[in-house]
Amino acid sequence: MKSFKYLAMIAFAAGVLVSCDETKTPDGAGDATIGFAQEVYTFKESAGLLRIPVAFTGEPKQYPITFDVVAEVDGTEFEVEDLLHFTQTEGLKYAGNEDAPAYIEFQVYDNQEINDSRFVNLTITNVKGAVLAGTGKTSIEIADNDNNPYERLWGNWVLSGTSPFTGATASTEVNISGGFSADEEAVNFEKTLVCWGMAGTQSEVKGDPVKQPVWYLAYNAEEKTLTLQSGKLMANAFSFGIGNNEEVYAAALYVNEEGKLVYSMDYNGVTATWSDDMNTITFANNTGIYAAIYADGEDTGYGWDGYLNVTMTRK
Repeated sequence: MKSFKYLAMIAFAAGVLVSCDETKTPDGAGDATIGFAQEVYTFKESAGLLRIPVAFTGEPKQYPITFDVVAEVDGTEFEVEDLLHFTQTEGLKYAGNEDAPAYIEFQVYDNQEINDSRFVNLTITNVKGAVLAGTGKTSIEIADNDNNPYERLWGNWVLSGTSPFTGATASTEVNISGGFSADEEAVNFEKTLVCWGMAGTQSEVKGDPVKQPVWYLAYNAEEKTLTLQSGKLMANAFSFGIGNNEEVYAAALYVNEEGKLVYSMDYNGVTATWSDDMNTITFANNTGIYAAIYADGEDTGYGWDGYLNVTMTRK
């Protein structure tokens, strides 16, 4: 797996980071406070883009509230830059807009080593316009994801295969995770992998939120296999010109005994295995995934996309 250090941002929602004449820095705090809502925030190495909210109460004598954040590793084995990368830690501002809450935003450096949790301590300092609520400190626990194959499969992949429409080689981007929320991750843990993407280059697909098909792989640790969950709605499938009464379902694509390429909503033979280094996922020969279009619950006989003889390679 290629490992990257991602540039992290200590950033705010739109409208919160604003330019300000430093001569207007508040002279007094009024009854305004600044702090963190939790003492510890726990994230997996592979969690991706993360946000920790900065909590404000009361009103200062004048906005904006300005502050710095100091990040320090708990222990001496690592430096902050080994674990997280902040692009801004000084001169942060909050303009007082409740509709634009403030966050510390960052991504975690994901290694391939089995290790204990690492901790990065954050401290709010140099506050003007507010007083600290409590200690003004919190800790980020970075939990390992390399001991469990289920979590090691998380990440960004390139899915390649042949098109059932043209027979040409085709590829698409897919992100594998345990779900889109902590609740989903808890329900899916070691049971289901959530695959987001089947529409080409994800960065080029527009929308708010970006709409990509979501499909699912059943995870079997004992047999070390993944199985396509055919017949499931491809939730969040983006609009491609079909009517409002039409939906897209994940279907199993395979070559039958007569040598004919077919798709099925109840075939369970689309299985895959992962390589020892967790960088390749190979599906069973002559099988794949197909996006079947249904209208009013009935099969239209049309498909939106599909891939046969699938191999997935980690980006």
